Amino acid sequence: RLLVPILLPEKCYDQLFVQWDLLHVPCLKILLSKGLGLGIVAGSLLVKLPQVFKILGAKSAEGLSLQSVMLELVALTGTMVYSITNNFPFSSWGEALFLMLQTITICFLVMHYRGQTVKASPGSHQLPQRAHRPALSHHSLPAVWGLPGPNL
Repeated sequence: RLLVPILLPEKCYDQLFVQWDLLHVPCLKILLSKGLGLGIVAGSLLVKLPQVFKILGAKSAEGLSLQSVMLELVALTGTMVYSITNNFPFSSWGEALFLMLQTITICFLVMHYRGQTVKASPGSHQLPQRAHRPALSHHSLPAVWGLPGPNL
């Protein structure tokens, strides 16, 4: 009974498993659709793991483009956010969640093996001094305002 709301509506559960009407087409369609959706979500757990293990085994991410990995991450995140905001069932957007998590792992590994990860040290969480200054100081504003419109 716990899986009934996840896999199919209660009326279909009664139709298929209480009345044993195994040829009730509308309920079979729902069960097949939900089952395939959850199967795809389960399969998405393993899609990128071979790539992650290969990167870890080689201790290198040579040949991988950080920009393409991040672009894929943006696409997956957009798909997932759109699905969540439209209240789609988990079986239709769950794969994007697991692919996104695996892509984040690959992105981290690419940056790590390129030496671009932040090293954990005392005070490393602080921004550099230049980040505290405004992007445009009061000295550079007149120069920017003096530019002609098309060049700006």
